[in-house]
Amino acid sequence: MFKKVLLAGAASTLMIAAAQAADVDAPAAYDWTGAYIGIQGGYGWGDSDVNIDAADGSGPEGPGGGDNEIIVDAREGNIETDGFIGGVHLGYNYQADMLVLGVEGDIEFSDISGDADIRQEEDSPVIGEATKDIDWLGSLRLRTGVAFDRALVYATGGLAVGGVKLESEAPNANESEKDTAWGWTIGGGLEYALTDDVSAKIEYRYTDLEDIELENALGKAKADNDFHAVRVGLSWHFGI
Repeated sequence: MFKKVLLAGAASTLMIAAAQAADVDAPAAYDWTGAYIGIQGGYGWGDSDVNIDAADGSGPEGPGGGDNEIIVDAREGNIETDGFIGGVHLGYNYQADMLVLGVEGDIEFSDISGDADIRQEEDSPVIGEATKDIDWLGSLRLRTGVAFDRALVYATGGLAVGGVKLESEAPNANESEKDTAWGWTIGGGLEYALTDDVSAKIEYRYTDLEDIELENALGKAKADNDFHAVRVGLSWHFGI
C-alpha cells in the first residue's frame, strides 16, 4: 500500500514538473507595442469626374454661332487614372490584451496619372487633350486592430494630402494648374510578424482629396481626386 502511495506521488510530481516545464518553454505571445519604420509600395487607380463650364463668348463656337458643351473623351467628363505608388512610413503601436491602437504617417512618390481627349461635342473631332496627375501623397492616420499573436487585423483612417496637377492642351488653351490638395483616407489591412523585429503587411485604402480647378479659353474645368490603392510593406520594429 505504501509503495502504491509513493508511486502515485512520484507520478503526480512528474506530471506537475512536466506541466511547469511546458509553461517555461512555451513562447510568449507576440507584443505589438513599440515604434516602427518601414517601406511600402503598391498600385492606385481611379476614375476622375471632370465638370466643364464652357466659356461664354470666348470658347469654340458651333454651327449655330453659340458655344457648345465641352466633352472630355466622350465619357461624360471622365479621366481614368492609375499608376505606381511607393514610399516610407513611421508609426507607433500600443497593445492591451488583443486590442492594438496606434498612429502611423507616410510619405510617398506617386505615378497615378491619366489623360483623355477633349471634344466640343460627343461625336465631334478631337480638339485637344486633358491630363491629370498625382505626383506625391502623404497621410497621418489612426490604426485600430485585433492581434492574434503574430497576426494583426486592423482598420485605419485619417488625414491625407497630395500634389495634384490638371492640364489641357488645345488651340489657344494650353494651361495647367498644380496644387496641394487635402482630404481623407480610410481602409484596412493584415499585418504579420515574420520575426520579432520585422513584419509584413498588405493594405487597401480609399483616398478622397479636394478638387482641382483649371480655367482657359475653353472654360472652367474642375476634376475630383478620389482613388483606390493597394499597398504591401515591410516594417522594422523597436522595443518589441
